[in-house]
Amino acid sequence: MSKTTMRVIPCGSFDIPGLELWLSKLAGKGLRYLTTFGPFACLETVAPVQVQVHLEPIQGPAEENPELNALYEAAGWEFWGLFRNDFFVYATADPEAAAHTDPEALDWALRRFFRQKLVGGLLLIFFNFLLLGLYQNGAIWGIDLTWLHHYPLDALDIWPILPWTLSLIGMGLLDLAYLLGLVHLARYRQRVGSGRRVTGRRGIGWLTMAGTLVLLPVVINCIQLIAGQDYRPYDLEGSGFVTLTELEGEDVRLSGDPMYNMDYISHGGTLLDPESWYFQQYASFGPDQSPSGVPHLEVRAVRYPLEVLAELRVDEWSGILTNGSQEWIDLGPVEGADQVLYARRAERTHTSEITGKTRVFLPGGELILRRGDTVLYADYYGEQNLPDHLDAFVRTLNSL
Repeated sequence: MSKTTMRVIPCGSFDIPGLELWLSKLAGKGLRYLTTFGPFACLETVAPVQVQVHLEPIQGPAEENPELNALYEAAGWEFWGLFRNDFFVYATADPEAAAHTDPEALDWALRRFFRQKLVGGLLLIFFNFLLLGLYQNGAIWGIDLTWLHHYPLDALDIWPILPWTLSLIGMGLLDLAYLLGLVHLARYRQRVGSGRRVTGRRGIGWLTMAGTLVLLPVVINCIQLIAGQDYRPYDLEGSGFVTLTELEGEDVRLSGDPMYNMDYISHGGTLLDPESWYFQQYASFGPDQSPSGVPHLEVRAVRYPLEVLAELRVDEWSGILTNGSQEWIDLGPVEGADQVLYARRAERTHTSEITGKTRVFLPGGELILRRGDTVLYADYYGEQNLPDHLDAFVRTLNSL
């Protein structure tokens, strides 16, 4: 019973002599070529046989050509299938068999094939601009490097740095592999035309393989964006999130503006963008009153693929104190959370140098909780003491 297996194609897509030699060696080891799948070749386990393999450039549609197969069969060649959309694969046990007897016909076929691949390179260039353009906000020259240096995880959340970087590396590898393939194809034409010995080169196929692997998460990320999976909000009711009413009491009157009083949890994330949550609530304020002058609560949370990243995010958040906040106090692990940090905020006033008006900023505090790979940050302005409501924030963390 035959079995199928896969091998990384080590040669460039257009390295005809290299591919021919590689496929013939595989046949000698009992692996007969079937088809391709991306950077892989699908092979069938058979009895080892010494064969000569020939790749015939496809001049028309990428489909089996019965007339061409009949001509090769009459000359002792067996059709094995298509190699991507570029070549027909033929094999013969006769080491002296010649696939082409007319050098002019071969040169014409190779010249036309080379031109086709040059045009195909334009499609690759278009895909470069399309993919890098999609994540252009993550280009390193458009990022605040100071922020990236001091708060790298926050920067990765704000800008699509990771998908842009992977796109640049992956497309760079594919571009290089394609360019080297064209160079080898041009040299192959010259050597065949002059009657010189033709040899293949390995290594380019591994560039294609590496580029494909690097781009795979980017492609998945793009599919999630197109499918709208990057933003998945859900209702506040039943979410388990702590609310301003829970902190201030039932007597507090919440703002009627949905921008300041969310009745839902903003939630999203993709493969290359950590899963995140955001929620805020403000007490009611008048038209001449600043939102910062009433009790309000802001909660954000992030889940990372590795716990060490969550620990680093705690370090980043605890390296910042908002206006009026005092030093961070480590409350240690509590039931339901591995880390808890608290910074108390004192009431403060500010007098504008322009208007001369004095504003009073409420006291409050900041709270950071971590459980495993998930981090929660709460910023509260009001008269309540956040550690007194720690169980509500632990509940919120455990609901994520």
